[in-house]
Amino acid sequence: MAMNYEIALSTSDNPYSPLTDYDEWSAYDHSMGYNTSEYLARIVKTSHEFGEENYTKDIEQAIDEIVVLDLIAWTHEDIHYIKVTGNTQEEPENIA
Repeated sequence: MAMNYEIALSTSDNPYSPLTDYDEWSAYDHSMGYNTSEYLARIVKTSHEFGEENYTKDIEQAIDEIVVLDLIAWTHEDIHYIKVTGNTQEEPENIA
């Protein structure tokens, strides 16, 4: 089984994980008007055409920049962007 490293951007007040409870996480995020996924999409400079490894590195770099800048704290004093990480397991492919 291969292990994949997962990473996501969230806010410190969101009680849901974008890695395990995406629908609930997204509903909360949008109800608060944060639009975190859309913000990340505007910031990240990448494409799947560069390969999966580069794509993942580019997303992580964008998340790190967003967390450092923490622009959400300008309008929401007690809320911060956070980096959420985890591991997932992939089932092995059946080779016939």
